[in-house]
Amino acid sequence: MTHWLETLEQLLREGEQVVRIVVSATRGSAPREVGATMLIHRHGTFGTIGGGHLEYTAIDLAQRLLRIDHGASQQERFVLSSALGQCCGGIVNLWWDSFGPEDCAWVRTAAERLSVQKPAYLLSGRGSRALVDTDSRLLAATGEAGAALVAHVNTTAFDSLTVAQSAEGEKVLVQLLDDARTPLWLFGAGHVGKALLYQLRFLPFRVTWVDSRQDYLPARLPPNVRPLWCENPASLVRSAPDDAWFLVLTHDHEQDFRICHALLQRPRLDFAGLIGSRAKATRFAQRLARLGHGRRDFDRITCPIGIPGIRGKEPAMIAAAVTAQLLQQREWLIAHDAPPFSFAQGSQG
Repeated sequence: MTHWLETLEQLLREGEQVVRIVVSATRGSAPREVGATMLIHRHGTFGTIGGGHLEYTAIDLAQRLLRIDHGASQQERFVLSSALGQCCGGIVNLWWDSFGPEDCAWVRTAAERLSVQKPAYLLSGRGSRALVDTDSRLLAATGEAGAALVAHVNTTAFDSLTVAQSAEGEKVLVQLLDDARTPLWLFGAGHVGKALLYQLRFLPFRVTWVDSRQDYLPARLPPNVRPLWCENPASLVRSAPDDAWFLVLTHDHEQDFRICHALLQRPRLDFAGLIGSRAKATRFAQRLARLGHGRRDFDRITCPIGIPGIRGKEPAMIAAAVTAQLLQQREWLIAHDAPPFSFAQGSQG
């Protein structure tokens, strides 16, 4: 999944005027969560704030801003049932920001900060922008007005997204720019690996795609995928971040085994999945036991992978089952802030 900031940078480099719409607050039932973002430009849109009449109305206002009021920011409150006739019945606050090519350097700084996994706050008011670190130190701004925002808004007092008020009474959107995508290391660029990449390009994962066969990694990949060629993929396990997830589905069972051995030496393993049958899982557990890993150690690796009940073995079917499992696991971790004791086992063989 491409972060909206990366798409915004690309559009501004191409000379586009862009309006960003963000859900700044909700009450009751709403079609999207706070922080949901949509970009509007002359040639199309990116993202969604939930569709329906709310999105239609928001796009209409954004298109007017594109035509007449570059640099503007504004906020509006919508009662979905009475104002828009939507069944949700909740209340949604939306915020509009206008960007032009003159903002490209500022947006690039924000995108670079995001790419190196260093959180920062985006401050946005009418005609002014600022980017500060989590200690409220200025990193970039659009002119003196942008720098002045920092003096009047203490970002450390806010949650991930808040509409604050400056000393002059101006409304300011304060948003934490933090890449919430889950780091996923995918070992294997065969048919199932390729099918998984097709699914994951739309979802909140940052994928490192590893294969020992250099010519199997395509040149053109989705923005959320980083290819990595290595003759001995198991040697890369130690370089993955602490919160990385892993899927092991190479063309070589011996290579799979070495990767599993390396994974079980990691103290933290939020999710690791191995493609294969229950017979393969039993065989690997026996071999790993001879290397000092107990049966309970191998239980840290899910094998077979994929949610139960999907019996097809076509690559697209396996990819759909595994993607659903990844999303279930991700939702569980978000809700509980810890990995579950055990994982649902798939049914590949």
